[in-house]
Amino acid sequence: MIAPPLTGPHTPAAVAPQCPDPVYFQGLPVPLILAWTGEQPPEPAPPRATDLRSVDGVRWETWSGTPTGAPRWTVHHPARQLELMDARTRCSVGGGPAHRTPRGLLWLLPADPAQLGPRATVATAIRTANPPLCLRHAHQAQRHCRRLAVDCLVLAVPEVEIVAIRGTVHRPGAHPSFEELELDDPGLEFMVGQQLIAELRHPVVLESLPPLPEAQHFGNKPPAAPPPAACAPPSRRGLPDWT
Repeated sequence: MIAPPLTGPHTPAAVAPQCPDPVYFQGLPVPLILAWTGEQPPEPAPPRATDLRSVDGVRWETWSGTPTGAPRWTVHHPARQLELMDARTRCSVGGGPAHRTPRGLLWLLPADPAQLGPRATVATAIRTANPPLCLRHAHQAQRHCRRLAVDCLVLAVPEVEIVAIRGTVHRPGAHPSFEELELDDPGLEFMVGQQLIAELRHPVVLESLPPLPEAQHFGNKPPAAPPPAACAPPSRRGLPDWT
């Protein structure tokens, strides 16, 4: 499952289609990928023949309810995560087109190795459950997501492949377990999937986010001055986590 080449001619950011603004909750933007308290997961149960099938025929966890109430910060809604990550070119915050540079698509990922995210040392490939970002919402993420504001990796990624699925595995005779399985793992037969896992290949580390064109400041007020480093200083204790 390799995405089409991401390098080559690209639309300048100033004239690229505008990524929709997310819903706001108590003054904070809520990424499209997140779940809400008005949405409820099902009771854990083995996959059934009637369940919705997704990538490679894996059954997928189906939530009930509507995106109302309060956001479940850090919890991906399985259906929206599937939709956004399977596309590999859609912004996880607004759902529109992700930012494309000559070196690849824009990814903003937490860099703290002690957290559930990529390691600070960038290898030739990084695995993540987080889709890419448009430039406007990447700037917004650095101000509103605690983990990304403190320490993050700004990456341009030329090649993306879906390589695994995370979910609950109900093997016969065993207790259910949350696992990450490769796409060729026979255990997928017993999995109810929750997240697609993408491998970001040959990522290029950028020193900072590209500047935000004035035309894209709508709904995203620019800072008084550009930040001196790739990520904002660690002064975001009251902010939620998006990742």
